[in-house]
Amino acid sequence: MKRLRGLIVILSAIAAMFITTGLVRAANDDANVNFNVQAQIPDNQIDKKQSYFDLKMNPGQTQTVSTVVQNTSDKEMKIKNEIHTAHTNENGQIEYVTEAKKQDSSLKIPLKKITQLHEAKVITVPANSKKTVSATIRVPDNAKTGVILGAWYFERIDTKQKDRKTGVTVHNKYSYAVAMKLTVNHEVSAALKLNDVKPGLRNYKKGVFANLQNTAAVIIPNLTVQGKIYPQGSDKVVKQAKLQQMIMAPNSNFNFPILFGGEELKPGKYTLKMTAKNENDTWHFKRRFTIRASDANRINDKSLDKAKPRHPGWYMLEGAGAVIILGAIIGGATWWFRRRR
Repeated sequence: MKRLRGLIVILSAIAAMFITTGLVRAANDDANVNFNVQAQIPDNQIDKKQSYFDLKMNPGQTQTVSTVVQNTSDKEMKIKNEIHTAHTNENGQIEYVTEAKKQDSSLKIPLKKITQLHEAKVITVPANSKKTVSATIRVPDNAKTGVILGAWYFERIDTKQKDRKTGVTVHNKYSYAVAMKLTVNHEVSAALKLNDVKPGLRNYKKGVFANLQNTAAVIIPNLTVQGKIYPQGSDKVVKQAKLQQMIMAPNSNFNFPILFGGEELKPGKYTLKMTAKNENDTWHFKRRFTIRASDANRINDKSLDKAKPRHPGWYMLEGAGAVIILGAIIGGATWWFRRRR
């Protein structure tokens, strides 16, 4: 017992050390950014309280927008700047920093293709000074009504630091993403679609993934999605999941996960019933799908969230407990019969 208490104390101390280090590191990172970016809000800004670009646009319209990049350090700074098209990431959130590996099939006009930077991809900002950079947006004549979404992305480069104690070189990444929301004519109604439903892995965790697609040129905010899996012809829930406070980018998709944890995927025919809703809309989906034996075996083998084998000591404890309970029952019965005689 003393050894167990000692182990707990040691583990707690190690955990506290890691937590404290993480907080200090985050504070140091904020202090070392040394640059900031400010959008120059134009007259056609829809919501003038916002610090990002929220522009009312028309088909065929051309407009130049600008941002001011400030270097607050005592050294010259190189900063990469580029235009990104927004998408929905695997957590069900709008992603501005990285671009989608594959463009959504319903996205016809990506922000990146209609926005041209005036300056080089990498700009140089002198010490303790500001630099204005510009870009031109050209909305095509055939642009449809709705929202085109993305961001003007800025990333400081050459931010290597060497740890004095370990001698290890650390690559820090400091960046800003200024959202760019173009509303062509006006906003449109949301439209959500269920595509493929199939078993798979995410970060080596097994589950069933349902691809949800926002086919409309509009942001879908405050989205709650619940999915339940049943064996075909049964009302018994095999697995379920619920995610809240999601927000989908226009014309984008993501895979809603129903993870199985330590349980293995079993071959068979199943039915997925799903509900997605927010304050304005509700969608109901139902889809039959099959988990093949070959897929189940492959996914279960590669998964890292396998059910952990029980320690032999548990079986010994359970056996001992059963013997004690049985002995108590027999002893009580014997005493009762003797009293009756």
